[in-house]
Amino acid sequence: MHVNSNFNIKIADSLGLSGGRKRIFVKFTIDKKGGLIDVGARAAHPALETEAIRVVKSLPQFIPGKHKEELVKVPYSLPIVFQIADKPKKSKN
Repeated sequence: MHVNSNFNIKIADSLGLSGGRKRIFVKFTIDKKGGLIDVGARAAHPALETEAIRVVKSLPQFIPGKHKEELVKVPYSLPIVFQIADKPKKSKN
């Protein structure tokens, strides 16, 4: 919900990307204190990667992971998928 409401979809429109489904793959680690570290993204355009990283870094503090009562780092992957509408073709009339 956080990513959906905070991701600036207008960036994709301004980049002139063709219509269709676009995917951004975000990876990060939740550290032993519940913070985010090692945030990275892969997308069709660097501006989309930057926006995805910005939104993920704005997530609220997490509850740290535990394994056998010991706090541990937890790797996490978050796919962001959105649809860009096809732009109508201009007629030559």
